[in-house]
Amino acid sequence: MVIRFKLRLRAVSLLTVGWGVPDVMGADIVHARKLRLEGAGRRAAEALYVPGSSVKGALRTAASRVAAAYGFTSCGEVKPELIAKAHASGPCDVCRLFGHPGDGPSVASRVWVSDFNPVGEPRTVIVARVALDDRTLTAAEGALYSVEHLLPGSEFEGEVRVYEDARDLIPLLLLAIAELRTWRFGRGAVVDARVEDGGVLDSVVEAKWHP
Repeated sequence: MVIRFKLRLRAVSLLTVGWGVPDVMGADIVHARKLRLEGAGRRAAEALYVPGSSVKGALRTAASRVAAAYGFTSCGEVKPELIAKAHASGPCDVCRLFGHPGDGPSVASRVWVSDFNPVGEPRTVIVARVALDDRTLTAAEGALYSVEHLLPGSEFEGEVRVYEDARDLIPLLLLAIAELRTWRFGRGAVVDARVEDGGVLDSVVEAKWHP
């Protein structure tokens, strides 16, 4: 059995999830886009989106931050050799849910996150910024660059799936989603996150976790 629910992300501040790949608009850092087919002629067009890998990575980081406060475990390690050492007596809850290096099916992630597609037509703006000199904490000479942002209110929707054998870790995932709202996402943005499950999660999450 796979437990599924929708997740909506809404930009509270200027939002950019992307890379330093200049486009024809002249921005040095642009928001992520992918090709999709549109219309009867199936014409290829670029569409703004939020990569599922970015959302999943942010959720993993958020889960690591809140795990201990709610009785879950997190090794807090990144390097494979340190993860293996921390897991000497068994994997931590965060790694059980999101996966970790190693051999065999037990190390695979138990959660899948789709790409997030726009709800409506997000509007963009290009903002000029100045990089700071790390040594002096002042504007670095010749370090002007431009960033493409999505305006506040831009919304994206995706799907999250959790395998049945990780049912006991769904509360940790939901706590991570809640934590995502208080942290930074993408390139320093603030986002709101809303779960849309039609009541599915009420039947799979223990009563002690219900509001």
